[in-house]
Amino acid sequence: MSDKTERPETEDAPRGLGRREVLQALTALGAGLALPGLADDHPVRRALAQPARVGAADARASTLAARPEFLDAHQLETLSSLAERIVPGSTRARVAPFLEELLAVDTHENQRAFLSALGWIDGESIEGYQHPWTKLTEAQQAELLTRISTTEPARPPHFWVRGEAVTVPPPPPELPPTARDRFDEIKGWIVGAYYSSEIGMRELGWTGQMFFPSFPGCEHPGGHR
Repeated sequence: MSDKTERPETEDAPRGLGRREVLQALTALGAGLALPGLADDHPVRRALAQPARVGAADARASTLAARPEFLDAHQLETLSSLAERIVPGSTRARVAPFLEELLAVDTHENQRAFLSALGWIDGESIEGYQHPWTKLTEAQQAELLTRISTTEPARPPHFWVRGEAVTVPPPPPELPPTARDRFDEIKGWIVGAYYSSEIGMRELGWTGQMFFPSFPGCEHPGGHR
């Protein structure tokens, strides 16, 4: 699916702990991967629960010469721009290259859902502004994300609360994805990739020795977390 172009250069992330080491440190502290605004059943949680896979994806994402295996050049550029708009700092944390590597070895079902959501956002950009996402102004990007992130999902996600009884509900009927569902699909991957990085975890209060019990709110103007 790739045109085998090399990754565009991005601002270097500070040398420190990789995602695998960060996740292992959280496990050792008993914190687990509790991420703000991420549904319990989002596929990024299962991906991040595999240390070897995370380590391999993170290592390749840190190599500028690595060629994309899953996304083409336009898709990778779109994801990089979208990630930075949704969670500022994503470029520095190499969110897009990491997700490209993580998704390259994921299931076909998860790959299709991701590509569908990414393509849909580009389609909405063209329909509303006659330009693809990467050619929109910052104001237009913020306007589009605000619109699609404030609509109702087809089925609200469930966020499990500690101490809550675990029940197995009957399978719900299939509903077509809404604008919010497509936004949440992309946002979930981006949030998972950002907050599993050392940069993201330190933003949430992780010091390497301890982890705060609550998360700070979105402090970035125009952020869409």
